[in-house]
Amino acid sequence: MIAALAQATQGVIDTLPPAVAAAPTALVAAPTLDLTGIAVACIAGIFGVLGPVALYMVQSHVKDVQAAAVLSAAVKNSLGAAQQAADGVASVLPRVPLPAGIPPQLVASTQYVLDHAGDEAARFGITPLAIADKVNAAIGTAKIVAAAAMPTVLAAPATPTGPKT
Repeated sequence: MIAALAQATQGVIDTLPPAVAAAPTALVAAPTLDLTGIAVACIAGIFGVLGPVALYMVQSHVKDVQAAAVLSAAVKNSLGAAQQAADGVASVLPRVPLPAGIPPQLVASTQYVLDHAGDEAARFGITPLAIADKVNAAIGTAKIVAAAAMPTVLAAPATPTGPKT
């Protein structure tokens, strides 16, 4: 069988042009390693992992921004709840047990924030006492803004009423 294969190969070599037949090793290329497939697979794997991670980070940041906006709006709106409780319009029964140390005038506002943004407060780890402090600060800011909006009345200079000399 080997002899038949050698004979068949010799017949093919005889039909080749003389330059090629004289150097049959020139037709056999050296083995090469093509890394293109490996590189493409590695890059696809990296992007396959980085895509969801980047998406998670962006969504987490957006959720934090939205939660902060909800908390801020709840603190602003809680000033109305405090005003209603002070006017006796709304009775406030704490639905969530509030810790000791919250001033009675801030119970309604703190309860309002916990009712409307309790999940967001829990997400950031904000305690009811911290919420009461934020509401108290918002009340102070509102008082400063209201005082700044009032016109300032200056007293007229006093005129002497005594006898003229």
